[in-house]
Amino acid sequence: MGCVGDVIVAGGIDALNNSDTVFVADFLRELFGNIARYDDPTQRYVVLVSAAQDHVTIDVTDRPRQGDTTFEGRHSGLAYYRERVLHAHGDWDVREKRGQWVLHASVPVDNAG
Repeated sequence: MGCVGDVIVAGGIDALNNSDTVFVADFLRELFGNIARYDDPTQRYVVLVSAAQDHVTIDVTDRPRQGDTTFEGRHSGLAYYRERVLHAHGDWDVREKRGQWVLHASVPVDNAG
């Protein structure tokens, strides 16, 4: 991708049922695509994925390239995932603070398999 960062995975991510696994994988693919497109390659990004019994939490922090004065492009590709998370009564928060882009999503899942 040309970017350097840390990916931390914790919890029983392998215990997800098939539809939740597909959703989380597609969501992460979208997030990493955004990192590849918008991230400042001189700065590190951090992606944290943690699985609990009834939800998967995804946190992303990165710093956009210098000269990218707007974060607007990032919201369009993530709109589908935002709607799915909120429709399932999950949590969604995107912030832009001091030049950093921060996403927190808590996705309800069914680990019953």
